[in-house]
Amino acid sequence: MFTRKLIWLQCAIWIFFFLFLLLYSVQKWETVYLAVASCAIGVSSYIISVYTNALWLIPRFWRKKRKAEYFILSIFFLLSLIFIRMTIEYWLIFPYYKHLMFYKFSLAQFLFSTITISLAFFFGAILNTLDDYFHLQRKQESMQLQQAAAELNLLKAQVQPHFLFNTLNNIYYLAYTKSDLAATVIARLSSIMRYFVDEAPKEKLPLSTEINFLKNYIELEQIRMLHAANLSFEHAGVDEMIRIPPMLLIPLVENIYKHGVDKSVPDNEICISLKIQEGYLHFNTGNTVHPVEKPVGSGVGLDNLRKRLQLLFGKDFTLTTEQSGNHYQVQLIFPV
Repeated sequence: MFTRKLIWLQCAIWIFFFLFLLLYSVQKWETVYLAVASCAIGVSSYIISVYTNALWLIPRFWRKKRKAEYFILSIFFLLSLIFIRMTIEYWLIFPYYKHLMFYKFSLAQFLFSTITISLAFFFGAILNTLDDYFHLQRKQESMQLQQAAAELNLLKAQVQPHFLFNTLNNIYYLAYTKSDLAATVIARLSSIMRYFVDEAPKEKLPLSTEINFLKNYIELEQIRMLHAANLSFEHAGVDEMIRIPPMLLIPLVENIYKHGVDKSVPDNEICISLKIQEGYLHFNTGNTVHPVEKPVGSGVGLDNLRKRLQLLFGKDFTLTTEQSGNHYQVQLIFPV
């Protein structure tokens, strides 16, 4: 019922409570024996009262709508526990203080035991309610994590056919023009398919794997262009063993070739840089743009990427786009 942390916390509370009562009782009793005996009897009765209600009576009867049985058994249990406590106190304490009629089944002893044990019994109900609350909270957190994981997998799955559709367009174009590069493109596509099958399903993968994936895709796009773009891809000095979620970088590169550069003109420039600073990955892309029917950055890619970043990192990421004249820049920053 209780988690390990909650069990240890309760043990610490009971020990502290016992020591607190003992410190008070030492001032009251003439011997340490009587102080320890008094505290041990009292705290033991409270522990029994708390956990009998929290772990047995409430789950077994109250939760199962057997409320009449719960009340009858509770009264019987409390009266029995009160009688047992008074009896033990009579055996262990009264012989040393026969002049104290308090421990000889007196009304004062009965009322004191009834009030304190009943308060402990009530605390057991509170403890049971708190445990239910924490259990429900853990269950909701688990469901939220499962939902987030499902959404991430769905978004990632949407990227793959979207990407493959564009790559198949490349192959179709080369086959249509009877280019000798068709075989090279198919070989690159084979490497990319292995990435999808072996790497993309993973939660995280080495940065080196993602860089190689980007290079394969860039080479495919460069082959398709009538005039290959003037390309710069800087990632020197980056620890490529750092692990990141897969397919977070490809949408920005794909966006360059699909919505940015003009594949039919010779003056295209593409600048890509990747670096790690203070625990964050910085991925920047810049490219020349030309008049097109669709606005720059439209389509599934960036919208999908932003949703994935929100699920993975909450608000701890940056994704900004900026266009100045015929130059378009994107900056992506997320923790690694």
